[in-house]
Amino acid sequence: MLIFFQEICLQLFLWLLKLIDGLMEIFSAIAGVTNVKVNGQSVNIIEYLAGNSTVGTVFWCIFILAVGLTCIFTIVGLVKNMIANNRNISSIVGKFFLALLGTMAMLAVVFLGIMIANSLLQLLARIFELNTSKKLSNALFNACVGNWVNGYNINKINVTSLSVSDIFGDYNSALFGIWPTSWKCNGMVNPNTFMYLPSLIAGIALLIALIIATLNLAKRVYEIIYLYLCMPVSMSTLPLDDGARFKNWREQFITKIILAYGAVLSVNVFILLLPIIQSMSIPSVGSFGNSIFRIFMIVGGAMVIPAGQTLFARLFGTADDMHAGGSWLRSAYYGGRMVGAMTIGLAVKGVKGIAHVVSHRVHRNRGGSSDSGDSSSSTDNGGDEKYTDDGGAATSATEGGSE
Repeated sequence: MLIFFQEICLQLFLWLLKLIDGLMEIFSAIAGVTNVKVNGQSVNIIEYLAGNSTVGTVFWCIFILAVGLTCIFTIVGLVKNMIANNRNISSIVGKFFLALLGTMAMLAVVFLGIMIANSLLQLLARIFELNTSKKLSNALFNACVGNWVNGYNINKINVTSLSVSDIFGDYNSALFGIWPTSWKCNGMVNPNTFMYLPSLIAGIALLIALIIATLNLAKRVYEIIYLYLCMPVSMSTLPLDDGARFKNWREQFITKIILAYGAVLSVNVFILLLPIIQSMSIPSVGSFGNSIFRIFMIVGGAMVIPAGQTLFARLFGTADDMHAGGSWLRSAYYGGRMVGAMTIGLAVKGVKGIAHVVSHRVHRNRGGSSDSGDSSSSTDNGGDEKYTDDGGAATSATEGGSE
């Protein structure tokens, strides 16, 4: 029975590792580390979306609208200057032409900035490729192995392509070869030293962390295109506010561009430190305590992945929007828990109400006969009392009359 349980745990862990590798591929593509294929071409996702013909057509339509807005803001600026007389008219007119020419210049700067940022991001990802265990699944599996046997190590395998029997090997059996009794230890790892509970907890925690980080990066792609399309409008206010709105746009755009650096850096730091954490142990506790220690370290490292994006955003002063982008899973979790509690509460109240009605009805049915007897007795007694009272009254009247 224990061998069956060990095989089930390992199979669940292998499924989690396959999901993690799939999410890592999606994560790398959305972050811009790896390219995606569109119509047979390998392109960077943000560069392709920003240079798409449909997006370009929308941009030029917004640019034409921004030219009209620039004229309106220039007239408003001139009228305000006529009232306040605190600015030079030539400077306002100069800002008008600067807004038009600046939009064209910023268009080139945006594309150049996206290309440079993506190149540096890919370089950052290559810096951390220090060992042959590039996959996160291999690094996590190596942290939960326990002991390798028969000359195997993490550099010689791809764990997501293996099965349970390949990893654990065969086992001795009894009862006509049906019931397993012990492991033969002819596989790749020792089944008796494999950390089953830490592996499952770490796999689930890492999967949730990657989902949150990938959602934040997907949100970042839409935000970059949104800011790219809004750039002419932010430049159109230059004659009116001397570039205050454009300054806000510039800060937001730079923040969204470099936001992927925090996510990629946190993932690579987690992969880099995972084998080192595995080699650590606390001498004053036993094997169970060291397993708990590794669970805490692995789950804490997984939590760094979405927190790395928030940390990078805080460095540039715009961390508030991160709570709206990735933590909707936590909001959905707490909201679902609240709805579940309300549903259970209503169900309990409904059951109590039905039980109260049923018990009241049973009580009335049981007390119906006795109530009827009491009612007849009360009626008889009431009649006797009335008859006695009348008699008493008649006797008193007779006595009064005789007197």
